[in-house]
Amino acid sequence: MAAVSGCASDERAQRAQEMATLRSQVEELRKSQEANARELARLSGEVKAVDAQSAFLAGEAKAAGEERARVKAALDESDKTLRELRSAVEELSKAAIPSPAAPPAAAPTPRSSAPDASPEQMYAAAMASFQAEEHGQAVLEFTELTRKFPEHPLAANAQYWVGEAYYRQRDFRQALVEFRKVVDGVPKGSQIPDALLKIGLCHRALRDQARAREAWEQVAKEYPGTNAATQARSLLATLGGTGRPAR
Repeated sequence: MAAVSGCASDERAQRAQEMATLRSQVEELRKSQEANARELARLSGEVKAVDAQSAFLAGEAKAAGEERARVKAALDESDKTLRELRSAVEELSKAAIPSPAAPPAAAPTPRSSAPDASPEQMYAAAMASFQAEEHGQAVLEFTELTRKFPEHPLAANAQYWVGEAYYRQRDFRQALVEFRKVVDGVPKGSQIPDALLKIGLCHRALRDQARAREAWEQVAKEYPGTNAATQARSLLATLGGTGRPAR
């Protein structure tokens, strides 16, 4: 009888030990699953941020392509004007009476500051300076266009590129001032959504996340179908926002 009792006691002890071992294994599995879940959440956040940045860069590339097309059109118009001027000069030269002595020719004047330069010529010259990374010169030339032709359709674009030139020089505070002129200016131009997007980027560079969010939410709300709105929603995602319109 004592032997039977001893066997039962040993069996209970063995089962208790097995149960303790199983509980320990279950607890280890639970901790491992929690760690895996945390790592998965972290990786998911990183993937989301990378996707948002990729969308932003794709939008920037598209905007650059559109601007190149606008510049090409302006250059084509400038070339046409120059051909017409050359033709007119040749006709006048044929009809002119030769003079015994001509005064020395005046030094050539930059196209952007020539008194008779058209807005298209000024815009093309300023954009050439910008693309050559002569941002200070580009600011002067674009500003001259907006001063001489404030009502011309290219004036709003020129004002946008003044802001972009300051942005490229990392003068974010002055870039904010210039981009705000695009948004508040008259007449209104098609660059307003892009200007608001850049206003948000300037605020982010100045570590003002709240104002960056405000600018991007304004783009998403007021210009929902634009490329700038798509980029704004992607940038809002990097701030942990939902991209919902501002109230």
